Amino acid sequence: MGRLGTIIAAMMIFAATGEASAQCVKQGDELCQNGQTYRCEKTGSELTPIFQNLPCTVNAPAQTLTGTWVGSGHQSPAGDAGADWSIAMTIRNDGASIDYPSLGCGGSLSQTSRDETSAEFHESITYGQDTCIDGGDITVRFFKGNLSWTWVGQADGQPYNAIAVLTRQ
Repeated sequence: MGRLGTIIAAMMIFAATGEASAQCVKQGDELCQNGQTYRCEKTGSELTPIFQNLPCTVNAPAQTLTGTWVGSGHQSPAGDAGADWSIAMTIRNDGASIDYPSLGCGGSLSQTSRDETSAEFHESITYGQDTCIDGGDITVRFFKGNLSWTWVGQADGQPYNAIAVLTRQ
């Protein structure tokens, strides 16, 4: 068998077994293939997927803060609208927003810090200022597929805090 025949045979074996079917685009990228993790490393002049012996899930949603998160907040002390209300928080790479649908208010969030699993925001209520406290600080932490959400602020010298567990919408 000539060189071309050997290459074609090797390609057919890889295609039949499903091995080496993923393509490396950038050094350091990780690929999930057949439930196992491969890391793209430079071998000679090529990028090659190198087996890492770490299980993974194909097509699992990225564990990222980015997205729309919904849930029910609980406030202490209870406000005029009660202690429990709905939350819809949208986090993008270029900004964030918050809505409290059951209270009829919401606004923009200025990010003050962020890493892969947590972020802090300063809240500016832009509509419904008569029902929501403006200027609170929100902290979110990604944990087991949900966001742990806390809010602290004050109105008329009275401190308030709220907590929630938000799920990805």
